[in-house]
Amino acid sequence: MYWNKEFETMPWQEVQNYCLSKFPAFLEYLKNNSQFYKDRLSSIKSEDIKTLDDLKSIPFLTKNDLRDAQADTDRKNPLGKIQVVDTEDIVQVISSSGTSGRPVYYGATKKDLGIWNDAIANVYYTAGVRKGDIVAHTTGIPLFAGGSSYFEGIRNIEAMTVWPGNLSTSRMLETIRNLHCNVIQATVSFNLYLAERCQDALGVDPRDLGITNIIGGGEPGLGEEAIRQKLKDAWNAKTVREIMGLADVMPAMWGECEEETGMHFNAQKYVMIELIDPETEEHLPWEAGVVGEVVYTNFSRGATPILRYRSADLVRLEGMSCPCGRTSPKIRCIGRADDLIIFKAMNVYPSAIRDVVLTHYKEHLTGQMQVVKDSPEQVRFDTAIPVDIETTLPEEKQADLKQKIESIVRDTLNIRVEANLVPPETIQRTQYKSPLIRIREKDEQ
Repeated sequence: MYWNKEFETMPWQEVQNYCLSKFPAFLEYLKNNSQFYKDRLSSIKSEDIKTLDDLKSIPFLTKNDLRDAQADTDRKNPLGKIQVVDTEDIVQVISSSGTSGRPVYYGATKKDLGIWNDAIANVYYTAGVRKGDIVAHTTGIPLFAGGSSYFEGIRNIEAMTVWPGNLSTSRMLETIRNLHCNVIQATVSFNLYLAERCQDALGVDPRDLGITNIIGGGEPGLGEEAIRQKLKDAWNAKTVREIMGLADVMPAMWGECEEETGMHFNAQKYVMIELIDPETEEHLPWEAGVVGEVVYTNFSRGATPILRYRSADLVRLEGMSCPCGRTSPKIRCIGRADDLIIFKAMNVYPSAIRDVVLTHYKEHLTGQMQVVKDSPEQVRFDTAIPVDIETTLPEEKQADLKQKIESIVRDTLNIRVEANLVPPETIQRTQYKSPLIRIREKDEQ
């Protein structure tokens, strides 16, 4: 049932107390080994951090803070000011994806890797991977959080781990078929793409390959029932599970159990989480229905520690209990704070637009869509928001669908969109993250 029964079934208040007990020693470690943190924590007395409210005295860390800390590096400190150990003690480096700006690099000591392997195994065990499974791990970039880190975590369960990530799509599908994989791990959009390509690449229906468990992460999507069902139907899979992590904190921390009603937090032995209102920055309760931003403290990472990191991930709490017996928060990720767009006075996230459209018209769509901006800085739209949407309908039937999509979005979200219907495979697929926003090319403007 569990990878780590003690922590997965521990009452949540006890988990929080356990994490808080780690703070005094963790803060002293940071002050004694990092000028960056020593400056940030100069007014903080480690022994005063005893409750959740006490954490408010510690400044938040943001992605821009981390980028600035890596602005000046050298051979001695290749990871900049966030590097806390000697370079000779760092055995691996991973990178953020860079989809929201210049990537940030994070190091791991040998001890850190052992912790990652345990926590990531916990996530995949929650997501249904067991010894005896044959898992196709499709991420093709080892440097990213979902690359070698995921591979090692899956292998820690002792599942047979197949990594065809750098192969062409045809060779990847051929490998999955030849080795009889029954579990496939990919981003949400790449899972859909592989199913779309299977018939052309192999002359085989993907439903005949024997995939029983689809595991997706790296981008929002599996919180939307239409996408989950589309994946199940495409592969004839029994279950679809969502996972989530952050290179900034730990490559994987959240995993979905057999109930398929949200992701459990699986890294409580090593990472503390807080839930805050992204505008007021005040703590929010861990109660079903609450929407907030997750803040992380990785008190177990020695090489590049992270303290009160604002993830910009907005989540909806689905509950604090589950028939599976796990007691950690169960969430759905509903979008990123930096993806927020504004139509006149209405705030909306691209994932909400996709959710509405797919809920009503999934039978005519591939599931791929992107909001189109004129520039990376654009947030506000005073006219209808352009949205590219892939459809399987012939051109002569698209006018009616376009009108229906624009109408249902207006009625449901109180915003206007301009639905630009495009053929399948128009929107670029990647083996890692496929963004829900694209910037308009110069020749389109």
